[in-house]
Amino acid sequence: MIGIAVLGGLFGGKIFERIRIPMVVGYIIAGVILGDSGLKLVDASMTGLLTDIALGFIGFGIGSQLRYSVLKRLGGSIICISFMEAFGAFILVGIGVTLITNKLYMGLIFGALASATAPAATVDVLEEYQSRGPLTTSLLAVVGIDDAISLLLFGFGISLAGCLLGSGGGVLQSFIHPLLDLGGSVILGVILGFIYTRVLQLMRSKNETLILTAGLVVAACGIAEAMKLSLILTNMILGITVCNLAPMRMRRIQEAVGGFTPPVYVLFFVLVGARLNIFNLPQMGLIGVFYIILRAGGKFGGAYLGAVVSKAPTVVRKYLGLGLFSQAGVAVGLSLAAAKILDSAGHSELGGLVINVIAATTFVVQIIGPPCTKIAIVKANEVPEDMMHKIGRRFVKSPAETKIESKSNKTGGENAGK
Repeated sequence: MIGIAVLGGLFGGKIFERIRIPMVVGYIIAGVILGDSGLKLVDASMTGLLTDIALGFIGFGIGSQLRYSVLKRLGGSIICISFMEAFGAFILVGIGVTLITNKLYMGLIFGALASATAPAATVDVLEEYQSRGPLTTSLLAVVGIDDAISLLLFGFGISLAGCLLGSGGGVLQSFIHPLLDLGGSVILGVILGFIYTRVLQLMRSKNETLILTAGLVVAACGIAEAMKLSLILTNMILGITVCNLAPMRMRRIQEAVGGFTPPVYVLFFVLVGARLNIFNLPQMGLIGVFYIILRAGGKFGGAYLGAVVSKAPTVVRKYLGLGLFSQAGVAVGLSLAAAKILDSAGHSELGGLVINVIAATTFVVQIIGPPCTKIAIVKANEVPEDMMHKIGRRFVKSPAETKIESKSNKTGGENAGK
């Protein structure tokens, strides 16, 4: 089954690469064909451990590129943008669903779910096109922080919804619990990162470095799961710690891990596609359509407003929102938690509606999200020259546009530094 998934994903990715669409979309479509909606050759429910490990490596990969010097220069704008885009989606979707259903608790639930972004698809596109620059760095940081904020918003939203339905604990308790979980993820990531850098000094070859890295990432996933912490955030903090405590060794670490992770990533996205049921699309109805539109508006508008307020570089203001459309594991997992709350309050039919809407909208945004990220990094002129053969000509800027954008970037970067 795993072999079929990897090979199917590979061929699907190559087909979509030929038509100038990010390969990750091909991986997901291959999963849809091979999974529950198609041939049923891949059972995604039996490979939870593999998806957790993939998410762990994705989190580590994000963190390993966030050096202190970069975070110091962009730190204020990253925090501001992260909060604004998450709250933007929460508020717009919350208001929209409340008006459609005339139920405040439904608005709170869907608003909280809308705040989550899937880092995996965004990161995969950035790595496929080897993009580098202020937009890429900001995207990596924002999608890493985003899930932490979405967990807090979900804790707040679901607790208020539970109170309105006459179930659940207190609002303060429900809000503090995810905050403590996130704090635990940060502490665990720092501790494991410190251990990693000490042991790393004993490693003499690339193979030994790979074994150490893979072992620590998998261990971090296991410990985080056992302690009910965020495995993505734990591994992201692990990567940040290693990147800043052992900066001279990062190239060797990235080279070692780079030869191991591609099949893991392909398998992960095929399994994401295998879980998606295209027959749920008609069930999303009016709520699903408004959810997609308002979530996109909240993400893009919030990111733009946060970038303007924090005086981020021009490319970050204009294009970062395009990289925040993807939605997957976190939102689906939280929708299941929301369904349990609704079931316990005697609203099982609403719980089923939440799951169906999130599953259907996830399919849609997972298909449109990666191409939007590609457009963003190309418009920002952050794709290297040797990768331009993978870009359709309609996306390539003229020399005059590039010159103007570079000048604006420089000015924006200077303002951000001040």
